[in-house]
Formats: sequence, structure tokens, C-alpha cells
Amino acid sequence: MNDLAQRLAALLSKVRLSLDTTDLAVVWEGRRYPLTDLCLDDVDARAVDAELMAVAAAFDAAVKYPGRQAPGEDLRKGAATLLPKLERARFGRAYDAVVLGRGGDLAVDGLYRRDFGGGLVTAYVQDEGWKFNYIPTGRVTQWDASPDTVHSVARSNLYHRAALDHKAAEVTLGDGYDAARGILIDDVFFDRIGESGCEIAMPGRDSLFVGERGASLDRGMVFKAYESSKYPISPEVFVFKGHHVSERVTFTD
Repeated sequence: MNDLAQRLAALLSKVRLSLDTTDLAVVWEGRRYPLTDLCLDDVDARAVDAELMAVAAAFDAAVKYPGRQAPGEDLRKGAATLLPKLERARFGRAYDAVVLGRGGDLAVDGLYRRDFGGGLVTAYVQDEGWKFNYIPTGRVTQWDASPDTVHSVARSNLYHRAALDHKAAEVTLGDGYDAARGILIDDVFFDRIGESGCEIAMPGRDSLFVGERGASLDRGMVFKAYESSKYPISPEVFVFKGHHVSERVTFTD
């Protein structure tokens, strides 16, 4: 088992999962869940901790709380608890590796997500308070709604979940959706977006930094927040413009 696989196995053990790298499977409570891929190739050297967390979290979600279909459900019924989650792109790939491992169809059971830019994606969950399930593609298909409509519903729900201070430099509500609030920049921090956009950072699931108009974020502060995050996402600073981000490197080590 190489170093990355060992580190992944250590993360999985914290949520009572074990990793079999010989036959490619995750084991939970004695049951094996085959994997088509460990998803550890081409890991971003600038964000190894976040990449590994993305894989571990995706395996955990796909094994314990797989996306559910809801026959006959329309978007109106499904919208009440729909919320967005910001994840690394590798999360979606790892989630799908579990789906394919059990013989699932990605067009039905695969993770539904939307590109956010900078190697990040927006996934969607049904949040029931004590647990949440990621939304599979097949469930969205039966809603017969456009991707923009689904995204708008989730964004609206997140907007109304908690009031945000439009003057804040950092959002740390700690409810698991702070990083996802990066999709609300146009709604809450619209006065900071100039012709060149504005700088934002999502170092961890429970942290969002928003720069002042025309000003740069402190790269060291962002990296420190990334290193201390329990669920790291990205150590980089991004420019938000046109409803998405472009990537900017915060360190070169």
C-alpha cells in the first residue's frame, strides 16, 4: 500500500470503514463495497489533504448514505430540503467509483453535480437535519427541470437558511455550508464585484473568505485556515466572476 493509500485508509478508519487495496473495496460492518478505482492518480500536490478528504468523504457517503431515487417526485416536492455542497471534483469521481463498483448506472445513480471552476463542483443534498443524502442524477432527471432551475432552488434555500452580513470578510457559521455560500457572492456581496470580479477562498467546508472590491485576500491567512480545517477544500484564492471562479495559486511550495 503506497503512502496516499495508507493516508486514505487512515481517514476511512475514522468513520469505521476499512480499505482493501488488493481487491479494491471498502468494507463497512463486514460488508464489502467494490470500487472501480481508488481515485488517487494525478492528485494535486498543492492540496493533497483536500484531495484525500474528498475521496474518503465520497466513499463514506456513497456507502452509508447513497443517493436515493424518489419515484413520482417532482421538483416542487423535492425542493424543500435541497441544498448545495461545494466539493472538489475528485469527490464526484470517487462517489461514482462506488456506484460503478456495485453495478450501478451513472445516468441514474451517479452523483449529480455542476462545475464551479477551479477544480471544484457544486453537488446537491437533501438535508433532513440529522443526516443528508447526495442527490443522484436520476432523481434530477425525473424532476424534468433544467440544471439552472435546480441550482437556483438550492441557492435560494441556502440564501434563506441564515442571514449573512454583506460587510463580512469571512463567513464561518459552522453549519457545513459555509464553503457552499461561495455561490451566493452575486446575491450577498454583489457590491464587491468589479470589472475584474472579486477574490474569494473556501479553505474548508466551514469557511468562506470574501475580498474587498479590487483588493487581494491574504494568501497566508487562507492557507493557515486550510491547514487547520477538519474538512479541507482548497488552499487557493479564486476570482469570482460570472457566477463561477477561476483558479489562482496561493503558494508554490
